[in-house]
Amino acid sequence: MLDGAENEYLHAKERATLKLGISGHNLFPSNKKIKTMISLLAKVELGEQEVKNRVRRMREIALELMHIIEENDPFLIGSTLSGKIRATSDIDLHAYADSPLELQEKLEMCGYKDIELEEIENLKGYFMHLKWEEEGFPVEITVYPWRNRDVQPISSVTGKLMKRADIVSLKRILAIKPS
Repeated sequence: MLDGAENEYLHAKERATLKLGISGHNLFPSNKKIKTMISLLAKVELGEQEVKNRVRRMREIALELMHIIEENDPFLIGSTLSGKIRATSDIDLHAYADSPLELQEKLEMCGYKDIELEEIENLKGYFMHLKWEEEGFPVEITVYPWRNRDVQPISSVTGKLMKRADIVSLKRILAIKPS
């Protein structure tokens, strides 16, 4: 997961057990423990100051994007919010629209380029992602239908309600005065 070979905790755990020649899900470390170790390894790999610089810039980019799609009630989630990034971490946002194309067009009108629309269907459900790279950082916006606006997702790391930051919260994190 540190080098981006796997993005999903379960797949990374399965790959590790195959490499080690062991079996049984009861041997898997928790997602939270994996995330903590990835964060420590990233600080060793990148250096603590570089991690801080990247987290700040990723949060600034997220805020810029959130202002553009403000009408779509965006939230920052994941490692950019927590600050526990790795070299391959993305800027992960949630937003609401009945058509992901609406967001894609809005972003393209503001100069963002090469935005791919990706359909994902897995055990958690059906999702639409907008994906591209911004200043070398992968960006992913998961677009949920408006009818799901009041449903707060469950974190695959903690099993609890997902931590999210709206524009006001992110400005507070960045210590920018709300406008």
